[in-house]
Amino acid sequence: MSLAGNPVVSQASAKMPVRPQRVVALDFMFAESVIALDLVPAGMADTAFYPGWLGYRSEQLAHVTDIGSRQEPGLEAIAAVKPDLIIGVGFRHAPIFDALDRIAPTILFQFSPNVSEGGVPVTQLDWMRQIFRTIGAVTGRDARAQAVEAQLDAGIARNAARLAAAGRHGERVALLQDLGLPDRYWAYTGNSTSAGLARALGLDPWPKKPTREGTLYVTSADLLRQRDLAVLFVTASGMDVPLSTKLDSPVWRFVPALKDHRIALIERNIWGFGGPMSALKLADVMTDTMLKLPAVR
Repeated sequence: MSLAGNPVVSQASAKMPVRPQRVVALDFMFAESVIALDLVPAGMADTAFYPGWLGYRSEQLAHVTDIGSRQEPGLEAIAAVKPDLIIGVGFRHAPIFDALDRIAPTILFQFSPNVSEGGVPVTQLDWMRQIFRTIGAVTGRDARAQAVEAQLDAGIARNAARLAAAGRHGERVALLQDLGLPDRYWAYTGNSTSAGLARALGLDPWPKKPTREGTLYVTSADLLRQRDLAVLFVTASGMDVPLSTKLDSPVWRFVPALKDHRIALIERNIWGFGGPMSALKLADVMTDTMLKLPAVR
């Protein structure tokens, strides 16, 4: 198949294999995507960290060869598993593309979209789905890819209906990544996967400003002016550390979301840069959590 003109592909070998069976995934999104297509990777990067960050079908990775880190995969380790397809990401693996290509046909994806494509805003959710479709096509598993996307669409629709039935349509929400630093967080921005999901669920994500990475550093002081905002924290230290400990600062006591009891922790392995099943899990967790929080008064 030809990958020419595919906007999510940053670099690819001249020829792609027909229905490859031994795929090496150099990033978590690609590992999850391959597993969702009912194909266990022959090798992947950072196998030990996948369960903590994503966790989707991680039991299937028990005997998968670890080929090094996502930042510095080992070429000898990759070659040793005799792959027939290697999937990586341009911003990390472009410098070693030629070496990878000598081992097996290789495709590198642009990990995130530009803030807009042809003047049209694109979210990381849209981009991830196009990457997933491309992996489905390259591996000869288009039908399975369509079934997975249908499952995602059905889950989003189900959760949107739950929120609407509870009268929560249009509520403002922020998804923050706990960095283990006092009063400093990543906020997932208006073009992130979480923002794309929030809008699909009928919610209003904050902050709206798009960024190249889909994240923005914010502080607790930035939340002082955000009224009627629910704050969902993706915890870095685990659910056993109580919310009161994480928010123990002079600023937080004045944040409207805390005063209104509209803050909740989300388990650690909600990865905002994952594949379709991570997106489905995030949609489920966002909905469940919002419905447990009090509505805007």
